[in-house]
Amino acid sequence: MNTRKPRMILDCDPGLDDAVAIALAVHHADLVGITAVGGNVGLERTTANALSLCDILGAPDIEVHAGQDLPLSGSLEHRATEYHGPYGTGSVQLREPSREATSKKAVEWMIDTIRAEAGIWLVATGPLTNVALALQRAPDLGDQLAGVSWMGGGTVGGNTTAGAEFNSWVDPEAAKIVFESGLSNLVMVGLNVTHTVLLDRDWIDQLGAELGEDPVAVFVDLLDYYELRQRRMTTLAGAAVHDALAVAYVTHPQLLGGVRRPVEIVCDIGPTRGMTLVDLRPRRHPDPPTATVVEWADVHALQQLIFDTLVGFVQS
Repeated sequence: MNTRKPRMILDCDPGLDDAVAIALAVHHADLVGITAVGGNVGLERTTANALSLCDILGAPDIEVHAGQDLPLSGSLEHRATEYHGPYGTGSVQLREPSREATSKKAVEWMIDTIRAEAGIWLVATGPLTNVALALQRAPDLGDQLAGVSWMGGGTVGGNTTAGAEFNSWVDPEAAKIVFESGLSNLVMVGLNVTHTVLLDRDWIDQLGAELGEDPVAVFVDLLDYYELRQRRMTTLAGAAVHDALAVAYVTHPQLLGGVRRPVEIVCDIGPTRGMTLVDLRPRRHPDPPTATVVEWADVHALQQLIFDTLVGFVQS
């Protein structure tokens, strides 16, 4: 049995669910570095949040590189503060990080790192702006990567518009570049599966009892805010920690499963902009697949994985 942790770059926009994704990556992956992108909040804050979370999780040496703030369209209107709060961390403002970003050249660092070492996984939990620019500038990266796991899109409807999930809606042009880049192992972890893995009030209360006064108990505050916002603004019965599942697909692949399908990214202006159009037709001879579309998750095992991971950070 191979127990070696997968080597991983995490491209993220923390963000409440990104915080849980970072915790999973720190604990269960060999995290090469984090690249930040503007999304849930602006780049300055997503970068600072990534740095602060590394401090809280006892990983202050992990490189954090700041990337692109705006989507390829240049729009400033793409933020999710109604769910994630003005700082991206709900009602909590994380303590100032102990250091500055390693660089402000995330795309260049991503290219150099992937070219230098074959077999790294690239996990993206925000808009695909950084990833698209890297693949545009260095088309050979696809041959080096173990795969790209992206939390975005979905097979039925969206959460930002009727047709589009937030990460895809923010930068559909970037998503289109990635999905048309010819990656041999592209994985889409969309709303159709992330909405099934929910952390409810009882789960969060149990986590709080376990974490006590440890610094990592800030995750209880983050999830408490997120669960409350989800309950007030959606019909979901708990906090959907979408981004954590994109990491778990790499670190615990037995807990999620999917089917390779054709996926088209809609970039037209209008109500379908940002839609991930997944071909679900039962054709005997389907079009060539674009990505593995995750369609199944072991809900209870993933809930337990997240719980045990966060408890595992408690200082003895």
